[in-house]
Amino acid sequence: MAQLTDRTAYSPDVPSLKEVFRNRLRIGAAVNTWDLEPEAEAGRVIRKQFGILTLENESKPLYVHPEEDRYFFDRFDKFVRFGEENGIALRGHTLVWHGQCPGWFFRDGDSDASHDLLLSRMKEHIKTVVSRYRGRVAVWDVLNEVLRDEGGLRESRWYRIAGEDYIPAAFFAACEADPDARLVINDYNLESSEAKADTMAALVESLIRNGVPVDAVGLQMHLNLYTDMELLKKNVRKLAELRRLKPDFKLEVTELDLSCYRWGDNAEDLIWTEEHERAFREKYAALFRFYLELSEEGILDSVVFWGLNDGVSWLNGFPVRRRNYPLLIGRNNLLKPAFFDVAGL
Repeated sequence: MAQLTDRTAYSPDVPSLKEVFRNRLRIGAAVNTWDLEPEAEAGRVIRKQFGILTLENESKPLYVHPEEDRYFFDRFDKFVRFGEENGIALRGHTLVWHGQCPGWFFRDGDSDASHDLLLSRMKEHIKTVVSRYRGRVAVWDVLNEVLRDEGGLRESRWYRIAGEDYIPAAFFAACEADPDARLVINDYNLESSEAKADTMAALVESLIRNGVPVDAVGLQMHLNLYTDMELLKKNVRKLAELRRLKPDFKLEVTELDLSCYRWGDNAEDLIWTEEHERAFREKYAALFRFYLELSEEGILDSVVFWGLNDGVSWLNGFPVRRRNYPLLIGRNNLLKPAFFDVAGL
């Protein structure tokens, strides 16, 4: 197993990431509403360590708007109340995605919805959700994973019915509902695929030039011990150049984790060695040195981990069920040496 210390993430004598990086980076995590219960140990971790939160799943359309004429805001409301009560900023994830979106959006009786009907439904959903939390949710992942792995636009149901029109329409609807929120286009592998980074750069440049209110690119950054750091830096720098078109444009790291398995490796177990430990510590330190460099340049201001600790990481079940060790906080909220490496930067 990954090396752990005997101190928890909420111990009074350990560093607080949100305080260590205050005025440099806002550090956050993805959570679930059961983490926010008054007696939950997770809440102690959140309040100690994180200054911005994302709901991992419960604010997606499948949960918020499962039927055309019914919205369910109880879990989202709970999340927002927790943030406000604890002075923690909030991200809304996600308004439009090909996954975890109920099928009714795309159907009209026994046929596919028309172009206009789909866009009308999408805009109504966005305006209803965003306006409910106007001034309370600071950042929205308006669009999630609209690109193909090999570059180009994903041929999702959104795209097959509405073509490219749904992309600007989503941003305009979100901006109308909350003009002060930061509006993000979010995707994975932007740091590891030149084709995907090129597509994103071209898409966002076109949106900005056409007056579409996109404010940031979200880099999910689901990485592993073998991620090529030079390619990562090259692709991130390419996306950072979008700021020349919009001076207040930002990048955000939205779903950070560091798998101990290579991409495509479906092995069901791994013996953690000193070599793994060293690579894990070195990679996290290198990442945060780069993030701080980008922060100093004013292009990056937020880093969100995808999960509170190793025990609840989605990578324990993807792509196969196995133990993974991708975060700075280990199982049982015990801190890893890498946590202290990062906190010391």
